[in-house]
Amino acid sequence: MLGSGSPLTALQIAEISGMGSADEVLEKLSGILRISGTTYRAVASFTGDSEFLARLSCPFCGSQDLSRDELVEHIACGYVGRLSEFRAEDGSTRCPRCKAKVDSESRSLRSIGFWYMCNSCHQTFPRPNLSLVGVKSGVEISPEQLVPVKEISYDVPEELRGALSGLLDLLDRLDESASSKGYRSMGPFRLKGKSGVEHEFCSSLDGNGSRVLVDLALCGDSSRVLRQVTKAFDASTELPVVLLVAPDVNDPALKMLIAAALPNLRVRVLTSNDPAALPDLLAKALEAGFPQEASPDATARGA
Repeated sequence: MLGSGSPLTALQIAEISGMGSADEVLEKLSGILRISGTTYRAVASFTGDSEFLARLSCPFCGSQDLSRDELVEHIACGYVGRLSEFRAEDGSTRCPRCKAKVDSESRSLRSIGFWYMCNSCHQTFPRPNLSLVGVKSGVEISPEQLVPVKEISYDVPEELRGALSGLLDLLDRLDESASSKGYRSMGPFRLKGKSGVEHEFCSSLDGNGSRVLVDLALCGDSSRVLRQVTKAFDASTELPVVLLVAPDVNDPALKMLIAAALPNLRVRVLTSNDPAALPDLLAKALEAGFPQEASPDATARGA
């Protein structure tokens, strides 16, 4: 999304990020995205086309072999005819009625519209039939089948782009650390903890016959870190969890809770003042392993 170079709609962001539906993406990124503009377009209700080719046809025979000419009025004498009628054989532009020389610079002609002729049946008419052909589907669509759609576009403020780029780089390095220990990142993962609450984690790692959940808490807010720690403990009854925290926490009660992630539990809460150290901490935790393998039914419940 950062490299798109232009604002994206919620649907496009959802498709690129794989973070769920458009509404879910907007909820998750509500503090990051900003509205950059609104556009209006038409969508074919039964094909989904939003780009079209216009097709003109003769209202008498249906042929698309048409010619168009401009209708003009010679202001001096009032003659109305097609512009092609004003072109004389000698190359000059003259009124067919009064033979006076006319040109656009003298403003002696007034445009009053256009006139069409069918080159197949030779009928003339002021307005051809108009139909649209969907670029994607190739299906002919009438204007009555179009539905107006309002689309809001979003982008990331420039002041946040550096921080987000750093976060994406950290996530890539975490994936590399997991890969070095035989694990493959499967992307965001959801499951219900022992409490019955459904939790979402940044990533699930599959490898060595097991699945390990990984989550990040990159903030100095003790209350937010506490929620992440509580989530990790709740979910660890189902699958092993590694929670990576930066910067280190200073709250004594929270430190005590983090210390409770003893080796006989399936949760590891790893802290560092330097986020760049987190990939190495993850690699060490995966190498050390967990006391119990994740249950097969817990793996199957993941989404």
